[in-house]
Amino acid sequence: MASNHFFFISLGIAAVSVSAGGHLWGGMILLLVVISRIIRLDNRVTWGLLFMSLVIFGSHLWLQEQRLSQRQLPLLAPAQTTELAVRVQPDAITIRGSLYYLVATKISNEERVILRGRLTSAAQLQDLQHVQRAEVWQITGQQQRLLPATNFNQFDSANYWRHRQVVTEIMVTTLTSRKPALRHWWQGFGDWWHARRAQLIRYCERLPGALKVYALGLLPGAKAAESMVELQGMQRLGLLHLFAISGLHVALLLTAAEWLLVHLRLQREHWEWVLLFSLPGYWILAGASSGVLRACLMRGLQLAGKRCPFYLSTLDTWAVALVAGLWLNPGLLFELGGQLSYGLSLALILLQSETWWWRQVGLTFLGLPSLLTGIFQWHSLTLLANWIVVPLFPVVILPATLIGTLSYAWLPALSRGCAQVLGVFDTGLQWVAQLPGNVLFGRPLWWVTWIWVAGTWWLFSRPVGKRRRWLSLLAVSYAVMYGVIHYPLTGEVAYFDVGQGDSILIREPFNRHVTLIDTGGRLALPQPEWAATPPVTYNAERTSINYLKSRGIDHVDDLYLTHHDADHIGDLPAFLKDLQVKRVLVPAGMEQEPGWARLLANSATPVSVQPIQVGSLVGLHVLHPFEAGPADNAGSLALQGTFGRLNFMFMGDLDQAGERKILTTAPQLRTDVLKLGHHGSKTATAPAFVAQLQPRLAIISAGRQNRYGHPNPETLATLHRATVAAMSTQTRGMIRYVYTDNRQGTWQTKLISKGNARDNQ
Repeated sequence: MASNHFFFISLGIAAVSVSAGGHLWGGMILLLVVISRIIRLDNRVTWGLLFMSLVIFGSHLWLQEQRLSQRQLPLLAPAQTTELAVRVQPDAITIRGSLYYLVATKISNEERVILRGRLTSAAQLQDLQHVQRAEVWQITGQQQRLLPATNFNQFDSANYWRHRQVVTEIMVTTLTSRKPALRHWWQGFGDWWHARRAQLIRYCERLPGALKVYALGLLPGAKAAESMVELQGMQRLGLLHLFAISGLHVALLLTAAEWLLVHLRLQREHWEWVLLFSLPGYWILAGASSGVLRACLMRGLQLAGKRCPFYLSTLDTWAVALVAGLWLNPGLLFELGGQLSYGLSLALILLQSETWWWRQVGLTFLGLPSLLTGIFQWHSLTLLANWIVVPLFPVVILPATLIGTLSYAWLPALSRGCAQVLGVFDTGLQWVAQLPGNVLFGRPLWWVTWIWVAGTWWLFSRPVGKRRRWLSLLAVSYAVMYGVIHYPLTGEVAYFDVGQGDSILIREPFNRHVTLIDTGGRLALPQPEWAATPPVTYNAERTSINYLKSRGIDHVDDLYLTHHDADHIGDLPAFLKDLQVKRVLVPAGMEQEPGWARLLANSATPVSVQPIQVGSLVGLHVLHPFEAGPADNAGSLALQGTFGRLNFMFMGDLDQAGERKILTTAPQLRTDVLKLGHHGSKTATAPAFVAQLQPRLAIISAGRQNRYGHPNPETLATLHRATVAAMSTQTRGMIRYVYTDNRQGTWQTKLISKGNARDNQ
C-alpha cells in the first residue's frame, strides 16, 4: 500500500469517534473529506482497509456502549448500599488530607469503579501510603452513578471517566479487609510495573520544592497537590503541552536512553529489542496517558521497523498511534490533552519543511482552538514563551529534573539545587504570565473551532507569498468570535448548581452590567492532626467562575452577599482572586463583623464594601433587612429585579418572620419567579407569603442528598397547593433564563433539554 495511506484510514476512524461522541455533523463532514481524498488516490487496498477498519471500530464502540449502559445506574437514583471485593493497584491510591480516592476493578465482573473514602486513623494512613503490590479489598459502601456536568460549560468528569470504561462511584463506608491479590500469568507484567510506579511516586513525593512537582509529572505522570500553584504560569502561557500531555518528555527520555546505550558500546540489535519490549512497561510507569501512549507507540514502531522487514513513514506511525489511542479511549479527541498531544505532534510532522517562523505560527494557530475551548484564555506572549522555553526544556528543565531526582538519595544538596533552579524557572514563568497580554477570550462555538483548524491547514497549503492575506482573514475571524462572546445580544438570570449553597448570576445583554448574588461555598471540616492539610480549593472555580470565564466575563460589577453563612459566601476568595469585583454589597451590619472579613484578603484588586438595607439605591430593589443587625438567616438580604419581562425575587436564607415583615410593608408585592429562601427549608416560604406573591415559578437551590432534607416536604406541599411550578438544582442542575431586551425569554436547564417554564414542570 502506498506510503501515508494509513493516515487517511486513521482520519476515517477519528471521524467515527467524533460522530459517536456527540458531534455527528462534524464527524460526518470529516468522513466525507477523507472519502473524497481516498477517491483521488484510486487505491483499492486503501478502500478495503478503510471499510474494514470502520466496521471493526464501529462494532467496538457499539459493544462498549452496550456494556456501559448495562452497568450504568439511573441518573440521580438514590445511592445503593453494596458489599463487594475489588482489585487495587498500589499506584492508583491518591491521598489528600484524610480523604483517599482511586480507580479499582470489581472482582466479580472486571468492571472498573471509582472508590472514595475517609481515613479513620494515622495507622490506616500509614498502611495506604505503603501499599507495595496489588491487593484485594473487601469493602462496604454507597454505590451511585457518576454525575455528569451540572453547570453549562463545566468540565464533564462523568464523560471523561466513561471514555475510560468507568460509570460508577462508590463511597466507601467500611474497608473490611485487605489481602494480597492472586496473580494470574497475564496480570504479572502489569502488576510488576504498577508496583514500580508506586515506588517511584512515593520517592518523588519526598523531593524538595518545585522538583517534586516536575518529577511527579514527568516521570510517573502523577499530579502533585501543589501543581495547581506551581504551574500557574505555565498554564496561563499555554505551555502545558510541554508538561506530560504532549509526550515530548517521553521522546527526550528515550533519546537519552539510546544515547547512553550507544556510548556503552552495546550491540544495537540487542538493546533495540530490549527497548522495544520495555516500552509497554514504560507506558504504565509513566502514567499511561494519551501523550505517553502516542510517544511510546511512535517510537516503538520506528524501532520495530528497524528490526523487522517493514517500513512506516513518520505520518503513518502517527496514524497507527492515533488508532490505538482511540481504541483505548474513544473520547480522546474531545480532551484537551489528546488534542494537544496528537494535534501538535501532527503539526510538527507536516510542518517540518517550513521555516521556523511559519512553524511557530502553525503550532500556535493549531493549538489555539483547543486552548480556548478548554481554558477559555490565551496569552499574547505565548509565542515568545514557546520560543524561549521549548529550547530550554531538553537542556535545562528535563536534565534538572532527572539529576535532582537521581541525586536526592545520596547527594541531597545537589537535589535541592536542582529544585531551586526549577523554582526560579517557575517564578520567571509566573512573572511573565502576570504581564499585560492575557486575553480572556471565552469559549467559542465548537463548529467555529473546526473552521479555524481547517482554515489553518488551508493557510499552509497556499504559497508562502499569499499566506499573509489568509493569515489576516484568520485573525479577523478570531476577532469576530471575540466580539460575539463578549457582547452577546442576550442576557440571563442563571442559578448555578453549587450543591448545598447559593450563587446566582444576572447578566444584562451586551454584558452591560454583571451582577452576582452569593458565591456558594462549603464548610471546611478540620483535618485530623495526623493528616496533611491539602491545598485550599474552591468549588466555584469549577462551576460559577468557570462559567463566567467561558462567557468571556472577567469582572463582576455588583456582588451581593446575602448573609455570612459559608454556603453563601465561602467561595468569595476565589472570585476576588480570579475576577475584578468592583463592589461588594452586604446587609447592613455585616460590614462590622470580623468573622467574614478574612475572606477579603489577597484580593487581586481593591474591594469596596457597601452595607445596604431597605431604601438603599443600588442595582436591585432591596426588600430586606429594614435595619442594621447580625447577618444571620434572620438578617439575610432579599432582593428583587425585572429582566426579560419577568420579575424575579431572591430570598437568600430569609426566614418566615422576615417574610411577614416584607408583606407588612408591601402588601401589593408580586413576583413571577421566586427563589425560595433557605434552600426550601420549612423555616421559610410560608403559605401566606406564597399566596401573596402569586409566583408562576419557584426555584430551589439545594444539594443532592443533603443532610438537612432540603427541600422540605412541607415547602413542596405549599407550592403544590398554590399551583406553583418548581425547578430544583438537585434534579435540573444549572437553571437559566435567557432573554433579549424587551422580549420574553426561555428557560434552560443543564440536565434537561431546552424549554419554557411549563415544559420543565
